Amino acid sequence: MRERVALARRKATRAARRALRGALLAAGVHRRGFAQAREAFPERFGKPILRFDPREVGSLIDTKHWPRSQHRAFLLDGNWDRVRVERPIIARTIEQVFAEGVPYTESDQFAHMVAVLESGSGEWNYRCESLEDIHAYFASLEAAFVSIRDEGYRTQAELGGDRWDEIQAYLDRRGTLVIGNEGNHRYEMARVLGLTSVPMQLRGVHTAWARSCYDRFGPPLERAVRAGLEERTVD
Repeated sequence: MRERVALARRKATRAARRALRGALLAAGVHRRGFAQAREAFPERFGKPILRFDPREVGSLIDTKHWPRSQHRAFLLDGNWDRVRVERPIIARTIEQVFAEGVPYTESDQFAHMVAVLESGSGEWNYRCESLEDIHAYFASLEAAFVSIRDEGYRTQAELGGDRWDEIQAYLDRRGTLVIGNEGNHRYEMARVLGLTSVPMQLRGVHTAWARSCYDRFGPPLERAVRAGLEERTVD
């Protein structure tokens, strides 16, 4: 009896070891498979314009000084998603002017832009080189807000503008929506208006998130990423 029990235990141990080796081998193959899938990820995937819920934005990131190669890529490595920034002047100004009814000439951003203009520091000032330019800039913000409020949020292509001038969106390593340098005012307007679906241009996703999609949905990687995006986007 004892010999039969001992034999059964040895068999179970050997089976468990074989299963473990098989799992480790499969994991290694899967890792190599992802590396190959990433190399084959098609350029035609592009930078799609998708609808996201602006309430799900986790943070803002600074993409201004990214190298050109990073701007071109869609699958992004590194810690870019951990370098978070705040743009309090933009958020506060949209809140002041369009939620609280403060005249734009009394807003935080107007004061900042006038100060930059008068200092001659060369700091980015939204292409405004005169006081008249600043007034025209705020008039364009008001026109954009009224259009979004009264006619709904339309893409730049629908408005006859530059299709690349959408809110700049990324997905971090956890799949959280983050916003880059473009379209911050429009994002804040959408937030003030309580919109739940806004077109954004998805400029890139963290490779770790793409890998998680690959692990869940399997190859090919393009299909796996699209399946992951279907879960993140809204109508």
